[in-house]
Amino acid sequence: MGETAVKKRIKMRHHGRGFQVLIYLGKIIRIFFFQNDWKVLPMSAIVAGMASLVVRAGMFQSMERTLTGSLALTCVAIWNGFFNSIQVICRERNIIKREHRSGLHMSSYVAAHMLFQAVLCALQSGITIYVCTLVDIHFPAEGLITRYYITDLGITLFLVTYAADMTSLFISSIVRTTTAAMTVMPFILIFQLVFSGGVFALPRSIESLSYLTISHYGLQSITAQSGYNDLPMQSAWETLNKMKNSEVDAKVTLDDLVTILKTNKNASLEELRNMELDSGVTVGEVMSILTDLPEYMEYAGDTIQVKFKISDVIDIIGEEKAKGLVDEKSKAAGQNPNYDRTVDNVLHCWRMLIVMIVFMSLASVIALEFIDKDKR
Repeated sequence: MGETAVKKRIKMRHHGRGFQVLIYLGKIIRIFFFQNDWKVLPMSAIVAGMASLVVRAGMFQSMERTLTGSLALTCVAIWNGFFNSIQVICRERNIIKREHRSGLHMSSYVAAHMLFQAVLCALQSGITIYVCTLVDIHFPAEGLITRYYITDLGITLFLVTYAADMTSLFISSIVRTTTAAMTVMPFILIFQLVFSGGVFALPRSIESLSYLTISHYGLQSITAQSGYNDLPMQSAWETLNKMKNSEVDAKVTLDDLVTILKTNKNASLEELRNMELDSGVTVGEVMSILTDLPEYMEYAGDTIQVKFKISDVIDIIGEEKAKGLVDEKSKAAGQNPNYDRTVDNVLHCWRMLIVMIVFMSLASVIALEFIDKDKR
């Protein structure tokens, strides 16, 4: 009678997939609290705080700041996801081998990790947003998909973190030791940063690699939610301002120079045109007389070497008008259709991140099914 009960218990333990999920979920929770895995939560707050302090100035106010801030938040989420599960399988590889031979279903084992990591990723996403608000990053109020922007951002950060988590879970399922896992991880992080396709311009020959990165879809989603294309670009005018005292040598035709002096409505040039000479004739009248002479056309196309400061040109155009012109041209050059604030752009990124999550979790199951053949 006792032997029959034992056999029933063994059968329940080894053949019920749902039961195995619950058993391993409990085990993962115990490990989380008693083997100091809980430290990933305060660590995520520290990482988010460091990134937020750097990008808080000007984020959601200009194209450049929003782009770098979006990449920073994406990298924080990827960092959190990678550290969550990079060692969870490889550190107990021998135990998993024995239990697999005793009837462990790898799908149940991975499902237990997926459930736990989903909760952990959600907590980390919430912590990241909370820390951002503490350092005075002012998020837009209105959301694109949901009613609130913070909800949209939270979903994006969760999907990015979870996709990175499942990627590192897969790495942990195929590497031999925790040392090997930690050695591989920096290369994956660098790949995500460099090949995001946002901040670093990629050569056309390898541009398609960006579509394989989690960072590409995280960056695109956050910039689209933030209305990147509707923001001004400030770096061009800031750079021009720094060059105000730089001298420029240029060649212009006599006709171009006279036209500028005669027609430009800048206050300084108006004053020059209205200035009276000793004969009582204004400079503007003299220029009109000269341009009406038949001989003028013979020399109108001649080039003149002109040396001037950039500040002189700004003064001629007018600082406000010059800034508006530079902002307009630089904003047009910075437009990216992938960053348009549209529902389609954001949902496309979310779908691709979900595809990555599913693919990596299935790859982990398949890799672990062959663990008995691992002779290492």
